[in-house]
Amino acid sequence: MPHPPSLPETPSVPQIAHPSRSQPLTTDADHPDAPLPIEQPYRDDTSQPPYDQLVRYEPRPIDEDEDVAAEAARPRTAWRAKLRVFWLQNKGMFLVLMAQMFGASMNVMTQLLEIHSSMHPFQVLFARMSITAVACYLYMWYAKVPAPFGTRPVLKLLLLRAVSGFLGVYGLYYSVQYLPLSEATVITFLAPILTCYACSLLIPGETFSRRQQLAAIVSLIGVVLIARPFSKRDGAGTTADDESPDDADTYHHVLATIVASVGVLGGAGAYTSIRMIGRRAHPLVSVTYFSSVTTVISVVAMAVLPGVPFRLPSTVTEWSLLTGLGVCGFLLQFLLTAGLSYVPPACVRGSRSSSQGSKATNMVFTQMLFALFYDKVVWGSTLAPVSWAGSVLILACAVYVAVAQEEHQAEHPAKTEEGDGDGEDDGRFKDGDDEEAEVAARE
Repeated sequence: MPHPPSLPETPSVPQIAHPSRSQPLTTDADHPDAPLPIEQPYRDDTSQPPYDQLVRYEPRPIDEDEDVAAEAARPRTAWRAKLRVFWLQNKGMFLVLMAQMFGASMNVMTQLLEIHSSMHPFQVLFARMSITAVACYLYMWYAKVPAPFGTRPVLKLLLLRAVSGFLGVYGLYYSVQYLPLSEATVITFLAPILTCYACSLLIPGETFSRRQQLAAIVSLIGVVLIARPFSKRDGAGTTADDESPDDADTYHHVLATIVASVGVLGGAGAYTSIRMIGRRAHPLVSVTYFSSVTTVISVVAMAVLPGVPFRLPSTVTEWSLLTGLGVCGFLLQFLLTAGLSYVPPACVRGSRSSSQGSKATNMVFTQMLFALFYDKVVWGSTLAPVSWAGSVLILACAVYVAVAQEEHQAEHPAKTEEGDGDGEDDGRFKDGDDEEAEVAARE
């Protein structure tokens, strides 16, 4: 029987022994596969205190408990909430403060244009208010402000605010030609006193006591001291290069004081109108009416008055000053109107709701500080002792009237809780402060 064919022999493959089975572990400490030594200086080696200290006090793991992380973040959230509530309670004051800074900057630019460039106040008003009006219309179109031309219930108040504002700003622009900026500014502080008196007649819950009336009379003495009608001022010995408001003669100095006092009446009418309008119109609507009416009056004055021709800026400096004047004027009017008409949300108002308007009005007095700064830096002048006395009288009386008004409103919050203005606030012009205040109160 034949044998089956045998399979070809395959070459034998040498078996590779696994190092862990057939070979001993290497003992070379420098080998990369060398195991760690059994006895390590991990916690018991006192020869390396820094390393031992790091090992014994290991840091906590990154993914710690969520409650611990929330507890660590809670103080920061409470701090932000308190800051937000403080801002909502005092927003009107800070808006008016910023407005005074831009207002003082605008006034010193006006002085430079009227004194060094010989521009008439109507020419400066036209340049400033035309820029402000265009900026207002463009911003209202961009922001889609509701009722850009106002509503029927407040139309007359808007027109009154515009005409009164023109009288106020013209009185100021005329007076800064012949008065130092600080003197012209302190005279405008009579406007809040008259505003409190007008509001006591027109707004329910507002009063004007006999002491406040006495303070108003004393403030008029301060105006007389600033005017110095019996002091001799000839204005001689000056040139066009070193001319300044201090160089005016007695006639122009007294005339500027009288015109500034007439401007105070206009300013008081503007403040009162803003208080009566309240939140029934967007702040930009009020600024637009004021700038548009002032622009129209300035154009008519330049066309009718023979000594006031239409004049465009002729140098780069004049163009720069007029541009800065328009920007500062827009910011002044917008921030001032927004600050005076601001009402804190109900959830953060508390028992001090009735004093918010007076607090915002008090910040108008801070413009005196900016005016003194510009008088010293730009013109290198300071107030005379008699002017200091008159300024202190006006400032003290204005502060007293404002503080007394605030104390009265704090004692009778029920009468002023309804807010300023004739008519109910429909809430159409709220800017989200109510929702933000509710979130802050919850936090």
